Amino acid sequence: CDSYWTSVHPEYWTKRHVWEWLQFCCDQYKLDANCISFCHFNISGLQLCGMTQEEFMEAAGVCGDCLKTGGIKSQDCHSHSRTSLQSSHLWEFVRDLLLSPEENCGILEWEDREQGIFRVVKSEALAKMWGQRKKNDRMTYEKLSRALRYYYKTGILERVDRRLVYKFGKNAHGWHEDKL
Repeated sequence: CDSYWTSVHPEYWTKRHVWEWLQFCCDQYKLDANCISFCHFNISGLQLCGMTQEEFMEAAGVCGDCLKTGGIKSQDCHSHSRTSLQSSHLWEFVRDLLLSPEENCGILEWEDREQGIFRVVKSEALAKMWGQRKKNDRMTYEKLSRALRYYYKTGILERVDRRLVYKFGKNAHGWHEDKL
């Protein structure tokens, strides 16, 4: 009943074997397939073996670590159930990235954690990550920042007069250390 990919070294896998392995990992490690950009895995086993950690993270988001190392328990990858980056709202996605430095790859950083002020360090990487989450490969930082500015009206974010810097507002929740 074993698939071919379980008995053959990954270098020799076909694209179909890579997909079978990917499905197995999703099932075995209880990974959320929504965070994986499957088009990045339309590759041979040899290409898969050549992927760097960074390429895995780009292709599989928060699941990249699990896929690259293969044998990590799902709870190691998803130790933050609230910060699994599966939020449907952009501001929650940003918040969860800030609260998960091991998952944000230096894309965002706190400027003043106590005040809720943060900086977008890698704007295009953030846009790409959000685009993958929303299945929109045309996402740009220009579009993303327009959506962030919309949150000024709702009190979720407050204006900070510095480029790429934002502040959580009175209607944002879950970001403050004391209130976690």
